[in-house]
Amino acid sequence: MIFLNPIVLTGLILTVIPLLVHLFNFRRPQRLDYSSIALLQSLQSTTIQRVRIRNWILLLLRILALAAIILIFARPTLVGSSSTQFLGRSNASIVIAMDVSLSMLQRDTDGTQFSKSKTIAQAMIASADPGDEIFIKTTHSPNLEPVRILDDLEPTYASSSASALMLHAANLLSQQGQHLSKIVYYLGDLQETTLVDSVQASVPDEVRIVLVPIGSASTMANVGIVSAEVTSRIVDLRNPVEVEATVVNVGDTPIENYAVSLYLNDTPLAQTSITLPSQVPVSVSLRGTPPSRGWTQGFIMIEDDEFMEDNRHYFTLNIPDQHNILMIYGSTASTLHIELALSSGGESGTLKSRMIPQYQLSAASLNDYSAVFLIGPDPLSSGEVLKLNQFVQNGGGLLLTPSEDVSSINPLLSAFDAGQVDLQESQVSIRSADFEHPLFEGVFEDSDRTQRLESIVIHRSAHYDPGSKAEQTLISLIGGAPLLQEIPYDRGRIFFLSIAPELSWSDLPVRGLFVPLIYRTAHYLSAVGSIQGEHLLVGQQESIRIPGIQGTVMLQLPDGTERIPPTRQVFGAHLVDVKSDLPGIAKILSDRDFIRFVSIGLDPKESRLSFLEPQQAQEILSETMDTSVDLLEPDSVQDMAGAMQVARMGVELWRHFLVLALLLLTAEMFLASHWKNTSQDG
Repeated sequence: MIFLNPIVLTGLILTVIPLLVHLFNFRRPQRLDYSSIALLQSLQSTTIQRVRIRNWILLLLRILALAAIILIFARPTLVGSSSTQFLGRSNASIVIAMDVSLSMLQRDTDGTQFSKSKTIAQAMIASADPGDEIFIKTTHSPNLEPVRILDDLEPTYASSSASALMLHAANLLSQQGQHLSKIVYYLGDLQETTLVDSVQASVPDEVRIVLVPIGSASTMANVGIVSAEVTSRIVDLRNPVEVEATVVNVGDTPIENYAVSLYLNDTPLAQTSITLPSQVPVSVSLRGTPPSRGWTQGFIMIEDDEFMEDNRHYFTLNIPDQHNILMIYGSTASTLHIELALSSGGESGTLKSRMIPQYQLSAASLNDYSAVFLIGPDPLSSGEVLKLNQFVQNGGGLLLTPSEDVSSINPLLSAFDAGQVDLQESQVSIRSADFEHPLFEGVFEDSDRTQRLESIVIHRSAHYDPGSKAEQTLISLIGGAPLLQEIPYDRGRIFFLSIAPELSWSDLPVRGLFVPLIYRTAHYLSAVGSIQGEHLLVGQQESIRIPGIQGTVMLQLPDGTERIPPTRQVFGAHLVDVKSDLPGIAKILSDRDFIRFVSIGLDPKESRLSFLEPQQAQEILSETMDTSVDLLEPDSVQDMAGAMQVARMGVELWRHFLVLALLLLTAEMFLASHWKNTSQDG
C-alpha cells in the first residue's frame, strides 16, 4: 500500500484527542442528594465493570473513525494486480507518448520499430478499463490527441528529446486528466543522442512515467552529413565557390573511398573520395562555379545506405546581381583614389557606388546598401553614430578611414566595442599580412607578395590600439600597429584602414595593390551575412530578418505547399517566422515575387543510430526528470495487457475508508445510545 498524499498522515496525531478526553474526563461532577446511603450500597460491582467496558469500546470506535477520516484524505492505494484482483481498480488517465523520429524506421526481422510501437500502443488501448481515458502524444502535436489518430501516425523528420516529450505529456496530463491516477507510457527506441536534452525539469508529483522500450540496444552502421558551410567570402561567376562539408561515420568499421558530391541547382559540380574512420567527423572541401547570379540552391550528397533520410544536406548561397556601395566623405576628405578603384574594379557591373557628403547621412536610407565607406569623417553626432551602429548590427559592412583629426572617429569605434586611435607622424612601412584571409585570395603571387607589401611607404597613420580578442589584424606595420584591422560586430563587420586614401599619408593609392584591395574590400564587406542563406533544422522555428519588402509575405515549403507565415515589422525590416516539417529548400515570396531561399535540414543527432540498454535509459531519465521512472518490458504484444495491470496503479481505497468511517461512527452512536437507555432502565 502507498499513500498519494502522505503528508496528510501527520493528522493521525489528532487521534490522541479522544484518548485524552477519556483519561482526564473534563466533565464536571454533578452533586446528587440521596435519602439514604443504602442506595449506594446497592450498586453492584458488575455494573461498574460494564460501564468501564462500554467506555473503552466507545473510545476505540471514536479513534478508529477519526483515523479512517484522515486516511481518506491521504488517498491510500494498493499497487499490483494481486491487490486489485478482488477489490477492482480505479480508473486512470493515460497518455501514450510515441517516438515518431526517423530512427524508428530501422528494421529487424519483425519489421520497423515504428510498426511494433503502433502494435503495442493498440494493445495498450485494448487492455484499458472501460472508464479509463487515453490520449496520444507525439513530438509535433502541441496537445493531447485522441487515440483515433494512431492509425495515421507516421515517422517525421522533426527531432525532439524523449525527456522533453515525456515532460510535455506529463504537464498536459496533470492539467487535463480527469482521474486521480495519471500515467504516461513512453514508447521509443531509446536513441542515445535524442534521449535527453540540456533542459532539466520535474514531472508533476501526481503523474507516473513508465518506459516501454522498442527494439534492442545496439549501434547500427550509418554515415551522415553534420554540416555544409560556404567558406568563400568573395563569390563571383568568375571564381568557384568553396563549400566545406563535415561527414561522420557513426558505425564501428572505418570506410575507405567514400564519395561526397556537390550539387548546385540540381547539377553535379564536384565529387571527391575520402576515408572515414569510426566515430570521427571528417571535413572535406568541394569547389564549383555558380551557374548564375542571384540566389542558388545546393546540397551535399553522400552514398546511399540503409538510412537514406540523412544522405543530403541542403544549403543556399546568394551572388547579388549588384553590390550597392555608399561612400560618405567628410568635409576635408579626398575620395579621388577610392572612386577610381571602385570604378576600375567594378567594370563587371557588380559594384555600384554612390557618394554623399557627411551632412546627408542622417537622411540617407542605409538599408539600400550592402556596404558603407566612411572616408575621413568629421566629428559624428550621436544620431549618426547610432545609425551606422544599427547598419552594422543588422549585417552591413563598414570601411572606416581617419581624417586629419583622427580622434574624431573614437566615439564611433566605442559604439562597436572596438579600440581607440591617436595620430602617428613618423614614417613606417608594412611588416606582414595575413595572406590566408579571403581578402587576399588571388591578389598576390607567392613569389612577390612580400616585396609588394614592403615597397609601400607610409608617412603618417592613425595608431590603433585593438579592442577585443575577436578582432583580426590583416596588415600590420613595423612596430605591431595595424594598417588594416577587421572588427566583427553583431551580424556585420568593420574594416579600419589606419591611413587616409591620400598621397600625403602614404603612396598606397598609386600602388598596384590599391585597386584590388579596395575592390575586394567592397565585395567582402558586402557579402557579410548574405553569401550563405539561413539554415534551419526541421521542426525548428526561426525569425529571419528581411529588409525592404512590401505586400503579403508567403512561405513556400519544400513540398510546394504555401502558407502565410507570422510576420512582424522591426526597424527597417520585417521578421518572418519560418518553420518546416520537411527537409529541403523553402522560398520566401512577397506578393508572389521571389525574395530568397531558406535551407531546411535534418538534425545531425538523428544520424547517430546508437541505442541504450533499457536500464541505463531508465537511470538517465530518472535523474534528468527528477522522478522515479518505471520500466515495462513485456515479453510479447500478447503479454501487454497483463504487464500494464502490474505496472499501473492499483485500487485507491479512500472509498472503502469512507464506508468504514461511516460504519464506525454509526456503531459508536448506536452503542452509546443503547447503553445509555439500558443504564437508565437498570
